Amino acid sequence: MSLNASEINLIIEELDVEGSYIQKIIQPDFHTLIFAVYSPRDHFNLLISMKPGTSRLHRHEGRIRKAEKLQRFSQFLRSRIMGGRITSLSQPGNDRIIRMEIKKGDEHTVLWIRLWGGNSNIIATDPDNIILDSYYRRPAKGETSGAKLVYKTKEQDLSKFPVREHPQDISFNRYIDKIYTELENKELKEQLHQQIDALTTRTLTKLECRLANAKSLVDKYENFEQYKQYGELILANSRSIQRGATFLETANYYSENETIQIPLDPKLSPSENSEKYFHRYKKAKNGLALLKDEVQNLSAKIADLNATRNALLAEDDIDTLEEWYAKEKQHQSKVVTKDIPGLQFTSGQFLLYVGRTAKENDALLRRHVRGSDWWLHARDYAGGYVFIKVEKGKSVPLETLLDAGNLAVHFSKGKNSQKADVYYTQVKYLRRAKDGPLGLVIPTQEKNLAVTKDPARLKRLLGEEE
Repeated sequence: MSLNASEINLIIEELDVEGSYIQKIIQPDFHTLIFAVYSPRDHFNLLISMKPGTSRLHRHEGRIRKAEKLQRFSQFLRSRIMGGRITSLSQPGNDRIIRMEIKKGDEHTVLWIRLWGGNSNIIATDPDNIILDSYYRRPAKGETSGAKLVYKTKEQDLSKFPVREHPQDISFNRYIDKIYTELENKELKEQLHQQIDALTTRTLTKLECRLANAKSLVDKYENFEQYKQYGELILANSRSIQRGATFLETANYYSENETIQIPLDPKLSPSENSEKYFHRYKKAKNGLALLKDEVQNLSAKIADLNATRNALLAEDDIDTLEEWYAKEKQHQSKVVTKDIPGLQFTSGQFLLYVGRTAKENDALLRRHVRGSDWWLHARDYAGGYVFIKVEKGKSVPLETLLDAGNLAVHFSKGKNSQKADVYYTQVKYLRRAKDGPLGLVIPTQEKNLAVTKDPARLKRLLGEEE
């Protein structure tokens, strides 16, 4: 419920702003302005809300939400009245209109603050009522720059508008501030819960789809030995296979000589069909380990996100909800449309990328890391690259470095070693080996990190069950 004329009158009575200076102008959202008002006798925040249903003006003592980027009218006010002195605050005709006059140097500005529910507005004029600018520009109502502002108001009988019941031990300003802050915080919390629910649901759907695909490929690759057997059986029977055959029927000496049928590509020779199955064998054998890592990584991400989602939906602190939602939204806006290759882990506030193959290492280096990010690689062992994505203004803590170091050892040929050395340097100090294999880099200005394998740390990172 918006303020009625009598309530506005009482609020103005309690406010002591004449002679005060406007030190700062804040815009916490698209419906609200806050003036930081100062005088030798007092200083406080004066809130003006034009939100339909809760339009109001009063002294504000609570938290101020993180400011939106200043809109056009707010920027105009900063240049026009910030640092100016309030010379008067009145309620013409006892209507739901407040007239505030500000003097700054030789400039006189009048703010007409209209609190008419869905038709609220703030209009700035000169002393002759020529409109300088307005919060909402409404040409149909003649509220545009250069037009003359005309208010046809007749004196309101305030007795027709009773002031709502309120405690007598606090000011009406404080009471109004309290009830509207509680109301808006409740609405804001519900809105944030809905936004977080929608965002996490979308992310979970994508992760679960990727997990289902990875599991499907694991099932497909699980019997990779079968492809090798098919290749060898085709070679053993190559003389009896006619060109153009679509299958080979033969005794399977790998399984008690039971008869099997092996599909063939009729366009290929027996040796080419055999080679095709050997290629499948190598691809499935190498891919199976990577896919199992992917399944484990995705499962851990889904579990973590579900736990985070449930905790946030039960969270009452608005600052916590806003901080998480803003950070997550910003993170998602930076993610490229194509999936980032390899695996991803979190260490505190930092994101870790792991490339497990030359192809993944090369793709990460080319498209997904910057010069300021950190690169780690197990020394004296072939293996994947680990990257620490740097957060602006934050240095990488030792715990994150140890997390990345353990991953570098784990995804290398030295994964069974209890101790290993790890090179680390920033990406800008890597140079590609001339005519070298895909993804090969030579580090400069590298440092050495002695890593003792930490099973508990790896279990946490990999999301394994205790």
